Amino acid sequence: MNEPEIFAAGAVLWRPGPAGPELALIHRPKYGDWSFPKGKLKKNEHILAAAQREVFEETGIQPVLGRPLAPSLYDKEGRLKRVDYWCATAAAEAVDAAVDPREVDGLEWVPLDQAAERLTHERDQPVLADFIANGARETVPFVFIRHGIAMSKADWFDQDVLRPLNQRGRERAALLEVLLASYPTGTAYSATSARCLETLLPYCAAEGIALTGLPEFTSGTEKPRLATDRVDQLIAVGEPAVICGHGETMDELINHFCHRFGAQAPDDPALEKGSFWVFHTAGDKLVATEHHD
Repeated sequence: MNEPEIFAAGAVLWRPGPAGPELALIHRPKYGDWSFPKGKLKKNEHILAAAQREVFEETGIQPVLGRPLAPSLYDKEGRLKRVDYWCATAAAEAVDAAVDPREVDGLEWVPLDQAAERLTHERDQPVLADFIANGARETVPFVFIRHGIAMSKADWFDQDVLRPLNQRGRERAALLEVLLASYPTGTAYSATSARCLETLLPYCAAEGIALTGLPEFTSGTEKPRLATDRVDQLIAVGEPAVICGHGETMDELINHFCHRFGAQAPDDPALEKGSFWVFHTAGDKLVATEHHD
């Protein structure tokens, strides 16, 4: 199969209804169809940011993303188009905003058992089937991040734990503020190195949550078992959590996390600086994994 040339993102936006889940379907006057909200990525736009933006523009609802769904692949005027979808709910504080009627002139909350017949395009059916088949619509995300790019050791003459992010690292931290806000807000933990704390600081400040620095997540700790014990505690609490640390410790924590859920760890869990894994859990199961860099 050819590689996709066009990329888009969207979500299956849902809410509880009197007889079960209800899905948001939109009507586009240009095409005369009913579909899930989605749209093309802008130049250099991250796919998570695009999913948030497109759902908001087409529904007026700020989404909170859950687990990823099966992507849709189809021909668009001779070019392969890929659309990535997520389960999504409305942010608790979201206020419905105006939608351009030239783009979307109708939104209906459709009962789950009626959605298949209301969708216009066959290409949307596998996305709906994934939403139905897995059943895990309300999930708890755990995010593991490697810190952004720091100043060179050759240019730093103080303690390594104090070595800060460089300009590129700060730019990445600013982007992470937007990307991490895609998911439910929970708790945030970091190694005590300056470069790790600075990576999460913009996100925590924007979301109004405390950033807790933990020495057990810091490279060179004398008691590495404390780090996996801390991960076990976070799993037991069962709330969304973001953890930022060093490359040499993230691999171990990711492998331990997956093992706790009886799941296969990624073949290569290693993270580039500023990139992250998201593990979506439901109860005692790991139901979906995604990687972003």
